[in-house]
Formats: sequence, C-alpha cells, structure tokens
Amino acid sequence: MSLSVESVYNIIKNKYKLTLIAGKKGLIRVISWIYYTEDPSTIEYIRGGELAITLGVNFERQQDNKGDESENLTQFLKTYIDNFQTHNASGLIINTGKYINDVPSKIIDLCDELSFPLFIMPWEIHTIDVMQEVGNMLATDRQNAFSVENFFYTAIFTPENLDPNQILNTPFHNAEEFAVVLLEIEMKRFNNDIEQIKRYVNFSFNPKLGLPVNSYAGFVHNQKVIYVLKENFEKSAYEIARIAANDKYFYGKKTSLSDSCKNQKELPDMYNHALYAMELTDSVNSVGRYDSLGFFKILVEVKNRKVLEQMYENTLGKLNMFAEDKRADYLKTLELYLKYGGNIQKISDENASHRNTVVYRIHKIEETLGTDLSDGDTRSLIQTALYIKKFLDKKL
Repeated sequence: MSLSVESVYNIIKNKYKLTLIAGKKGLIRVISWIYYTEDPSTIEYIRGGELAITLGVNFERQQDNKGDESENLTQFLKTYIDNFQTHNASGLIINTGKYINDVPSKIIDLCDELSFPLFIMPWEIHTIDVMQEVGNMLATDRQNAFSVENFFYTAIFTPENLDPNQILNTPFHNAEEFAVVLLEIEMKRFNNDIEQIKRYVNFSFNPKLGLPVNSYAGFVHNQKVIYVLKENFEKSAYEIARIAANDKYFYGKKTSLSDSCKNQKELPDMYNHALYAMELTDSVNSVGRYDSLGFFKILVEVKNRKVLEQMYENTLGKLNMFAEDKRADYLKTLELYLKYGGNIQKISDENASHRNTVVYRIHKIEETLGTDLSDGDTRSLIQTALYIKKFLDKKL
C-alpha cells in the first residue's frame, strides 16, 4: 500500500518542474521518506526506501582541487549513487543551477544500468517545498496503509473485533474475492529484528514483485509475511515465490496460497488454509496450494483432533509397542507398500533394503496389527491413518 516513486513523480512533476533523466525502470521502487543530504558519509544511516534530494553544496566546496570538473562531478555523484543503491534508497533529486548544472552522461548511464531513478529540478524551486509536500503525502499514505493492514490483521486474528464497514475506506471496498498468500521468514537472516524485516519487506522486497500497489495488503506476523490479495491470486502467489527464490533473505523459504473467499469474515479460514498448505507441502521456492492438498483438505476440516487421534490409534496404534527406530521402519515400509501396490522389489529398491527384509517387515506388521494387507478396505484404512499421522505430526 506504499507510495511508489512513479506515483509521487506523477503528482508533483509539473508543480515543481521535476524531470526524470535516468533510471525509469526503477520507478516502481517504494518511498519510505524524503531525505535531504549534502554529505555522502551520512548515507550509511538511511534505512531503505528514502527519496534523496541534494543541492550539491559539497561538490562546490571541493572545486578548490585541480582537475577536470566534469570528471570530478562524475566521481562525486557516483559515490552518492553507489551508496544509495547499496542502502536501498529509492531515487535522487538534484536541484540544479547553482552548484551542479549538468549531470554527466556517465551518471545517467549508471542510473539506467542500476534502474535507479534520477531527477533534476531547477534552482528556482525550493527543496523545502518539495520535501514538505512529499512528506505530507507519505505520512497520509502511511496512515492509510496502517488502517488497511490493521483491518486485515483484525479480520484474520481477532474477527470478533472486526468492523466490516472499515473496508469501505480502503482500495478493497469493491473486492469480489479475497485470498491469502504466506511467505516464510527465517528470523536469523534479519538478526531477529522485526523492524528490519518490516522495512525490508515494504521498501525492498515488495517493489520487486511488480504487483499493483492497491491489489494487495501485506504485513508481518508470526515469522511470516501475510499478503491479502483481491485479484490474480495464483499469478501473484507464483510471482512472490519466484522473487523470493532469488532473494538473499527469502531463498529456500516456502510460499503458500489459500482458497479464495467472497467475504472478509472468511479470512481466518483462508489464513488457516494457507498455513496448512505451507506445512503440508515440502516444496520450497514454489507455491504450496491449498487446492492441491487432496485428502488433507478433509483432515483440515475435522475440528475435533481427538477423532483423528483415535482413528490413528485404532488402526496403527499397536505399532507403538516397537522402539521408535523400528516403528519408523515399519511405517515407511507400509507407506511404500501402499504406494507401489505391494510390489516387493520396488519397495526394496526405494528403501535400500533386501527383499527378505521387506517381506519380514510386512509379515510382522500384519501379525502385530492382526490384519491382511492384501485386503483393499484394509489398505484404504491404513492409508488414511498414515495421512492422519503426517497431519498430526505437523502440530498445526
């Protein structure tokens, strides 16, 4: 829900005679604040997403030094831009006409290469006016974003406190459907700093997605980024997973997608669906989809866990008499037995066991359970029990 460089530029460009001269592809970057600077050494203190503005005062002060002025200006601005890029700033406005007149072509090429938006603004425009207007825009947008995020947080986690009318003042007021996407967070990659995570997600990760800013709301909760979408659910989920797979903080993490619902009151179920999809699928750098869970979707809807626990106990509970390692071997053998329709050779090959070992385990399982694995109904019951075990082991 944050303002992009492009949206701010389109609003103020005529009033302040702002001209984009490079980095057009970076206009999708999101702005966190507007930042005035004349000293490159202070850039290390920015947090990411800042739109910077400078007069070039320090460059004028350095001109006592001998050398080619154009080359000096190139090096001066390159230091700025390299530092801004490293610290995830959103763009740079140069107030031209007194200390800096023309921006060198090498700097324009560099900003195009980095997709770093670079603007010029004539000297008669006062930087304080630009900073005040952009600052007010950002403060208003931040409050609106907070309201939207708070609405969906309440809808998902404390629905009893939800005022459905609050959605009328958001870009979601005309949404016909909703869906939830979850993205795993590994806290240690962010030094367990929740504020660092929020800033990175809002001002670095989300702009890479290229999703329309009013098509989703995103916030961080319980070691996950939660996205509430109102359109293009599957396409957006796969785009989030694709970007995450190439991101230094999110590579190797799971992404999941819920079913869709037509009412915000159903969002707690959608969140749980996405949570189940994440926990019950093993794929990373892809999307675990609730609609692909198959039999697990039935288990998800069983509200009384004791029913599932009792069914497992009645079907396979007798295997608990064995030590944990042996029980695990028997359960794995059972799983492969059902997967390969009782083909001993295939079970032996995949489990790296001798045929005789597999035959012995099958016999021992039948003896312990007092059942015949060649019976179709028995196989169906055992398959269900194995699904239940996997489901319960997730402790969802």
